[in-house]
Amino acid sequence: MATALKVLIVEDSEDDAFLIASELELAGHKPIWKRVETSQAMQEALRTDSWDVCIADYAMPRFSGPAALELVKELGLDLPFILVSGKIGEEAAVEMMKAGAHDYIMKDKLARLAPAIQREIREAEMRAEHRRAEEALRRSEERFRAVIESAQDCIFIKDRNLRYTHVNSAMASLTGVRVWELLGKDAEFIFGEEAAEHIREVDLRVLSGESIEEEHTRPVRGVELVFHDTLVPLRDPRGEIIGLCGISRNITERKKAAPVAPVKIEDFPSKTMRETMQQARQAAATNSLVLLLGESGSGKDYLARWIHDHSRRASGPFFAINCAAVPGELAESELFGHEPGAFTGTRGRKRGLLELAEGGTLLLNEIGELSLPLQSKLLTFLDTKSFLRVGGEKSIHVNARLIAATNRNLQEEVSEKRFLEALFYRLNVFTIHIPPLRDRTEDIPVIVEEIMSSLAADMQLPELPVIDPQGMSRLTQYYWPGNVRELRNVLERALMLWDKSGFDIGLPRPNPGSEDWSYVVRFPTKRRLNEVTDDVAKLLCEEALRRTDGSKTGAARLLGVSRYTFYRHMKAYGIAGEDETVA
Repeated sequence: MATALKVLIVEDSEDDAFLIASELELAGHKPIWKRVETSQAMQEALRTDSWDVCIADYAMPRFSGPAALELVKELGLDLPFILVSGKIGEEAAVEMMKAGAHDYIMKDKLARLAPAIQREIREAEMRAEHRRAEEALRRSEERFRAVIESAQDCIFIKDRNLRYTHVNSAMASLTGVRVWELLGKDAEFIFGEEAAEHIREVDLRVLSGESIEEEHTRPVRGVELVFHDTLVPLRDPRGEIIGLCGISRNITERKKAAPVAPVKIEDFPSKTMRETMQQARQAAATNSLVLLLGESGSGKDYLARWIHDHSRRASGPFFAINCAAVPGELAESELFGHEPGAFTGTRGRKRGLLELAEGGTLLLNEIGELSLPLQSKLLTFLDTKSFLRVGGEKSIHVNARLIAATNRNLQEEVSEKRFLEALFYRLNVFTIHIPPLRDRTEDIPVIVEEIMSSLAADMQLPELPVIDPQGMSRLTQYYWPGNVRELRNVLERALMLWDKSGFDIGLPRPNPGSEDWSYVVRFPTKRRLNEVTDDVAKLLCEEALRRTDGSKTGAARLLGVSRYTFYRHMKAYGIAGEDETVA
């Protein structure tokens, strides 16, 4: 089928113009052509119509091929221009090609004309397509730049030297530094040396090919702000990493919590808790695994958070999971995340707590409740710092610190084949035993003060009640089988029932006939024998008072001593009664 071809012929000979058109017809084209022989006629034709090709004679009495070429160039047209002449010499032809002509053909070789036209049309189409692509790219870049500049998040690009090559207006506004001043600078220039050290560690991982999402706290103009960062490698067309691109969102308002005065080591009156907190301080100074052992409710989660807040990871996130509270079939997904379609009904990708804890700390509370397969996967992570999401194929590398906690005897669990021996030895790097509340009742006033402050913030109370000496004495004399968790529950209930007059702390009623009382001494002990026996005597007196609801006579009778001897013990050990304070 013949193809239509619009041809503008610049020729003074009508016969030659017919000859050119005939040659195109023989080649399978259906030429629609027009002949012009003056500059004015050519301008009119070019302005009023579009043409596929312009064929011009080199030499004419009133017009010339070179002049026709200049006219095409002046009008800015990308029109294939072919010279056809019987007189042009090789030198002149070369000059015309240099000037912009696409080809030249002698009139005695017009058979070459159709292939030349086809070639030039294809090249013209390619040039037009290239221009359209460039224009589309330019518009896309303009839209991309507009999106970046209007974004509220900080968007930046760094080179392989981790220096900023592009930052948007939001980042300049946040930092208070103009865009051009940020270019060529590194993270230390904006955030300071300490924060820059962590940023550099993460950036180097991205330059090695990782994509990282994390939450991190860093100072901006003297204010600690929390950011959610997404960092991906930036690659050239060959796939080589040439830098990184990052989006940083300020989530400080979302992360704000009620301020609670942190308890210091020296705030605890009991020697045993001061020793425990000293161990926690040593653990915070390292990046090692920590295993917290203690009864349920004794404060393992509190101590884990204290270690995180006093470590180099304090600016990173802190997450906790109670392994006993998560169904076994969901625990793996909660810890390691899953890919779309990993389970029935799962459509999106989920990041597990290990990923979310990037740059921070993850507390695995009640780790003894994990299934053996999950224990095995956790052991692999501890050895490699990487894991696979459920249903995933790509290994995920995470820089997160683990703190494990349990109220079980893991050595017994190992002997009963319920806990992996290899995992136990991997976790048992730095072990801290948290004493139960009944072994450190002198700490209760300090703990009560902190709990009351935290509850007041949570319950939005404008003021706090005062606990009188008798109420505090009752708190210190109670056995606290539920430890600090039970103490918090008792105080929360009392605050909910507080009518702004008397503050009644409703302790569970003691059972006088109950024998479930014990005192644990770990041997060998650093304390002298008389210190241990004094502790036992004091605790026995307090327990006797508890069981007799504060009756000194009843307590003395229960212990098999005289009332006078019991008073003497109360005075010696600083025990306060219900109706008086023993100095």
